[in-house]
Amino acid sequence: MKKLVSILTAFVLCATVSFGQNNNTTAKAKQILDQVSKKTKSYSTISLTYSLVHTSPDSKTDKANGKMLMKGSKYQLSILDNVLYCDGKNLWTHMVEEKEVVISTIDNDDSGMMNPAKVLTMYEKGFKYKFIQDRFESNRAIYVIDLYPENIDKSEYSKVRLSIDKDKSQLWRAEYFAKDGNKYTITVNTFKVNEQIPDASFTFDKSKNPGVKVIDER
Repeated sequence: MKKLVSILTAFVLCATVSFGQNNNTTAKAKQILDQVSKKTKSYSTISLTYSLVHTSPDSKTDKANGKMLMKGSKYQLSILDNVLYCDGKNLWTHMVEEKEVVISTIDNDDSGMMNPAKVLTMYEKGFKYKFIQDRFESNRAIYVIDLYPENIDKSEYSKVRLSIDKDKSQLWRAEYFAKDGNKYTITVNTFKVNEQIPDASFTFDKSKNPGVKVIDER
């Protein structure tokens, strides 16, 4: 569960192979990422649905769908049979089938791996990036950018490949290449912005979930 959540939050990460960064490809990648980040930060809220595909080293695949709500540093994220609520300070991890919710404190100094609100600014610290190509896929023009961790020893991933919708300046797909041979692909299916989302959406409401055991780890 924690591994899948870390993968989602991003929608970004990480080089088993090192490379000499070309100034032109690096500068172009940064320009595109800065533009996407600036536009994303301008939205008061974001509501999206996504699909997740996990491909194992033996080519077996697992698929899942989910949704995410974001409002500043607050978010609600569904993944498999779990729902995460974050009010910017506290995180509630609701394991629906187990009828348990774990409450923890958010570390504002983390790298963003567990925080979808930070996903599009992760490249600003701890990563190298490289523009790969322009291409046309699924009836859209996209930019392809690879991110590589500066400290590969501390990362689970060798690389993250981002596909950005060129016309909308929005992240469309992120492909995480794990060092153990697993691959996780997240694709945004719907993307809505500036809708009214009440703050109550970002906290777990025990009254609406009777019988759920609360484990407070703060």
